Amino acid sequence: MRRVTMAGEVAARVSAQPFGASSERLVRRGDHALFGVSTGNSYFSCCRLAEAVAWAVERFAVVDVVHADVALQATLEAFGYEPAAARRSATKQLRGVRRRIDGALKHVGASAERVRARPLSDFLDRPGYQEVRARARAALRDDLELRSVRDDTAFRFLAKRLRPDGLPAPAQVQAALAYVDAELPFFLDTPRILGVASSVHCYHSVLPLGRLLFGGRQKGLRPVDNQGYAIVECRD
Repeated sequence: MRRVTMAGEVAARVSAQPFGASSERLVRRGDHALFGVSTGNSYFSCCRLAEAVAWAVERFAVVDVVHADVALQATLEAFGYEPAAARRSATKQLRGVRRRIDGALKHVGASAERVRARPLSDFLDRPGYQEVRARARAALRDDLELRSVRDDTAFRFLAKRLRPDGLPAPAQVQAALAYVDAELPFFLDTPRILGVASSVHCYHSVLPLGRLLFGGRQKGLRPVDNQGYAIVECRD
C-alpha cells in the first residue's frame, strides 16, 4: 500500500464537501474531525481510511476515528447466534476493524500522532456523552420526523441482514435501534462529548440522519452551532 503523506497527492485523491449551514466555516476553522468506522462499512478500507485521515490531519488540529462496537454481540444473538458464538464473532469482527484502522494510521506516517482511535463504548459512561444522549432520547419522544428517520436507519441496518422477504423479530429491531441510538449523539454535539471547540463529522456520503439534522430543518432537534458535517470521498 502506498504511503499517503504528501499533501499534493492526498488533495488529488480526496474530495471533501461540507454539508449544512455551519459546516464550511467549521472545516475552515479546523479544530476537530471525526470519522466513524463500523464492521459493516466496507467503504473505508485500509487504503481509503489512510487517505481520508491524511487529508484530515492536514486541515484539523485533532482527528478522532471511532469504531462502533456497541450492540454488535446483541445483534448477532438476535440473528440466531448462541451467546458464545456471538461473542467470538463480535470479537473477530472488531479485531478486523481495529487492524484496518491501525494499518491506515501506520501508512499516514508521523502526522498520525494527532489521531486518536477508540471504540464507541469508551464514551458511554462519560458525562458529556450521557448528556447529549439524554437530549436525543427526550427529542425522540416528541420529534416524529427524527424518530421516523432513526427507525428507517435501523431498518436499513436490519435489511442487509434479513432475507429479501423477511420481517425483523422484536429482538432484532431492539438491537438495531440500540446501534443507531448509540451513534446519534455524535451527529448532534461531538464538541461536548470529546471536549473540543468544534467538530466536523466526516463520512463518505450523507446519511439519512445527517440529511435531516444538517439539512436546514427549522424545528425539532438540531446539531449545535459548532457541529458540522462533511462528505469525504476517496478517488480510487
